[in-house]
Amino acid sequence: MSGPWRCLMMAALLLPGSAWALCSSVATTPAAFGTVNSTLVRTTVQTASTTNSGLQCTGSLLSLLTSNDHFYATITPASGGLVGPTGDVINYTLYADNSVNYPITRGVAFDFARNGIIDLLGLLSGPTPKAVPIYLRTQIGSNVAAGLYQETLSVAWSWNYCSGIGIGAICLGRDIGNGSQSLTVSLTVSNDCQITTPNISFASAPVVAGFATVNQSVSLSCTKGSSYTVGLDDGQNVSGGRRRMKSSANNYLAYDIFKSAGVVRWGSLGAARRASSDADVNPGNGTGTGSQVFNYNAKVYTDQATPPAASYTDSVILDVQF
Repeated sequence: MSGPWRCLMMAALLLPGSAWALCSSVATTPAAFGTVNSTLVRTTVQTASTTNSGLQCTGSLLSLLTSNDHFYATITPASGGLVGPTGDVINYTLYADNSVNYPITRGVAFDFARNGIIDLLGLLSGPTPKAVPIYLRTQIGSNVAAGLYQETLSVAWSWNYCSGIGIGAICLGRDIGNGSQSLTVSLTVSNDCQITTPNISFASAPVVAGFATVNQSVSLSCTKGSSYTVGLDDGQNVSGGRRRMKSSANNYLAYDIFKSAGVVRWGSLGAARRASSDADVNPGNGTGTGSQVFNYNAKVYTDQATPPAASYTDSVILDVQF
């Protein structure tokens, strides 16, 4: 074989039409759970993700990754969670995909090349840079105060993979590198209350003086550490400072709702409201799980004329202000 022919064959081996994939350590995108009320934080898994956990790659890979290729991510600190303004903690778990199949253990290197995760992301295909996402899910049971909860993670990436494929799947070069980036995770907890409000029934009577006083209570379970007030509006038919029930024939039966066992009207403005510190059971700030009880009594005014026989109704709104 002549010398020029040998040179041509060598050139063919060195120009295989392979493409190169290159990765780099880049700044992350924060992961935010958004604003969630305290009840949902305690009872329901919340999800979030970052579209960029600190590793970005571009290029083209002509075959799937092999057992010799690795994309390790080590997330620290080894223990922790989202910490709020009063020191409460919301625990959460990190995942390599948008499922619960691949949890990431803090402080332990997780290989994204395994289980086909990198391949499924298409991280090394095409010229457009692509980043590795990480997914997060809160753990239920966190009884916490309202406020901003945050944690800053360190994501250390280390990669070693075949970045160029030659004739016969011969690897012509490997991309090897590492880098560490900070990742901020946040969740804002808002105040919330779970409210139990039984209906008020005066039953029936032939005259207004025959209606008995109704003694009942409302129960509230509000966000841990929250100070709040509870108000009752005037209903749909108020007149002369008195609540009124109404019949289908547009007749009225005046009544009212009073604080505890007293004669002080329970209203919706200023001092007419009731503070959490004024609860009849468990007074003080909310506990998140325990109930605070507010007693009341409801009476039909006896200084009014007895209206025609009918069914009389009204609707009163209870509101909570923090």
